[in-house]
Amino acid sequence: MDDHITMNKHTLPHARAEYNRLTEQLLEQLNMGLGFEELFNSVYDQLHGIVPYNRIAVALLEEPTKLLRLTSCRSDGDISLKVGYAAHLKGSTLAPLLETGQPRIIDDLDEYLSNKRKSPSTELILREGMKSSLTLPLLSDGKPIGVIFFSSRKKYIYTLEHATLLRQLAGHIAISIEKARRLHELQQKNRELAEANRAKDEFLDLLKSEVEKQTNQLRASEQRYRLLAQINQIINSSLDVRKVFEYAANEIHKLLSCDRVSLLLNRSRETSRHGFAIEFLSEGYRSVDIPIRATSGSAFDWVMEHRIPRVVRSLEDSQAFPEDTLLYNLGYRSNIYLPLLSRERSAGVLGVASRQIEQPDCWDQELLNEISGQLAIALDNAAAYGEIDRLKADLEQQNVYLRDEIRVDRAFGDIIGNSRAMQQVRVAIEQVAQSDSNVLIVGETGTGKELIARAIHDHSRRSEKLLVKVNCAALAPGVIASELFGHETGAFTGATDRRTGRFELAHGGSIFLDEISEIPFETQVMLLRVLQERTIERVGGNDPIKVDARVIVATNRDLKTHVEQNNFREDLYYRLNVFPIRVPPLRERREDIPALLNHFIERFSLRMNKSVTRVERRTMDLLTDYHWPGNVRELENITERSMIISQGDTLKVEGAWLSGDSDLNTKQSFDGKQSLANHERRLILDALARSGGKVYGPDGAAAALKVKPTTLYGKMRKHNIKGSRHHSSSD
Repeated sequence: MDDHITMNKHTLPHARAEYNRLTEQLLEQLNMGLGFEELFNSVYDQLHGIVPYNRIAVALLEEPTKLLRLTSCRSDGDISLKVGYAAHLKGSTLAPLLETGQPRIIDDLDEYLSNKRKSPSTELILREGMKSSLTLPLLSDGKPIGVIFFSSRKKYIYTLEHATLLRQLAGHIAISIEKARRLHELQQKNRELAEANRAKDEFLDLLKSEVEKQTNQLRASEQRYRLLAQINQIINSSLDVRKVFEYAANEIHKLLSCDRVSLLLNRSRETSRHGFAIEFLSEGYRSVDIPIRATSGSAFDWVMEHRIPRVVRSLEDSQAFPEDTLLYNLGYRSNIYLPLLSRERSAGVLGVASRQIEQPDCWDQELLNEISGQLAIALDNAAAYGEIDRLKADLEQQNVYLRDEIRVDRAFGDIIGNSRAMQQVRVAIEQVAQSDSNVLIVGETGTGKELIARAIHDHSRRSEKLLVKVNCAALAPGVIASELFGHETGAFTGATDRRTGRFELAHGGSIFLDEISEIPFETQVMLLRVLQERTIERVGGNDPIKVDARVIVATNRDLKTHVEQNNFREDLYYRLNVFPIRVPPLRERREDIPALLNHFIERFSLRMNKSVTRVERRTMDLLTDYHWPGNVRELENITERSMIISQGDTLKVEGAWLSGDSDLNTKQSFDGKQSLANHERRLILDALARSGGKVYGPDGAAAALKVKPTTLYGKMRKHNIKGSRHHSSSD
């Protein structure tokens, strides 16, 4: 039998179906009057392929001596621990099983015996070759009558799933044993009646009474398992935990005459719990939502930790936890909490309460354990589908990001230019692309730093994954941490849903942080942790999340000076400055201007449906002589403007467009006596004055000057213009 199937998530549904078929067959045999030994042999023969075992045995509790005696045993090999072996229950390791009604799993009998040397029974089953065991208590009407042992020649073979699956079988075996015991009692009474020569009619009446009693007990058991089958059907047909709970709560109320049934669930990685309850009143029932509360120091926390029921027979005498006091104030006088266990984890807690003291003594706790197991399965299924929905939402978010990426017009296409400076940049890209080292790209505004980051990513082994781009200067200081690292539900006002951060989106790929010098000091600390430990924490969360993203940053500022001015962390600077790449300004590679110009003409010709094939000689001279403060981006804008007004096949550029930053407000006349820098500064101040100091938005200074807000901020720093709310042209 070493080839018995071990249950896992793939074989379990088939094993459950086979097990249910066996259970129905055993119940039918039990109703037909088969004896315990016949049922025991049937169990041994038919459990093959459902539960792993090489040996099954049953020991019964003898009263009043409290001896556990081995009454039945089947094995595929020699038997050393023989039928008739007895040991005292008191002080044994089996005593807690019969007290709590919980199963016991020993994964390694050799190790167990080494820690508990005086265990003759363990030595004997080890001699038989057994390596692990699963022991389940046999309960009849909630009282212990013995135990059933499943043993295997393999270590670490049994799981809580096996214990859950076999609990119902143990109930059937207990019924069979109890039936045999009661029949034995009837036979003994029959002999006593015969010896006393009592009347035949009196004996028949007594026998009839006992048979009816047993029949009623069997009917009650049948009703119990019919209820469990109905609950199981509801679980399999619905993922609505509340619907399943309401059905189970009403059935529990009918069977136990309780006054309240509640379901408490984990929330936010087990730091708090919430739930709902049904209270049964004389005029009907009502549903109650249980608010979110911390789990620490609660009865919920105790049950989840110990994984055993907590029974309070009198809330008047015991109020050890806040829930006890709350129930007492609501008028309840006794209650029981049961853990919901599924796949070796606690999914929640089922509560049953009564307005009468000592009511748990009258409740069928075995039935409650069975219902708890099925509710745990329902919660587990709902959690699994919830995780699928979460992953689906994350995938949709990635798809949205990818669609945005597709819509973005990559400013320069491929890297254009064969100047010596650009050849050095290409060499640097090839050198660093295949590594995972951090890259710091420095260069003036408009030089194409983002294009360099894209090239590094595309030539790396991460190219099949996302390159996630973040413009740090475009994010308000209060939201940049949420954008980078994500946030949990309720982390701040307006955080109605959990959000995946940019670092999580970039997992397996690369993340490009543009304008890195603009991130707040407190966010720099969080970024440093990502670089050092490769972990993040969402805003409002406490759990570390592993991320694997290659970090590429860019800035148009001198970060070293920024560090010296205490505006940027020195340790973060050295973490980022592993492999610096300087992107040269356009004035240092003027020989690339013709190639760039042809590239832009070709692109804009397709977009505008125009055919421009030549560049005026004067225009080319103007472009190559100009100092290009706006670099390649300025050249692109000048080219686009020229293409718009072009009527023939020749591109012409007006010299007035090159009088400073051509994107600025051209309504202002240019005074030849002013320097280009002074003129640019005056235009910025006028625009800030008209917008009330506002930079972003459709009514901001950046929109009025037709430049990006980040470009305007760079020019404001260049001209030492503070970002105040009021500016005037007289500044």
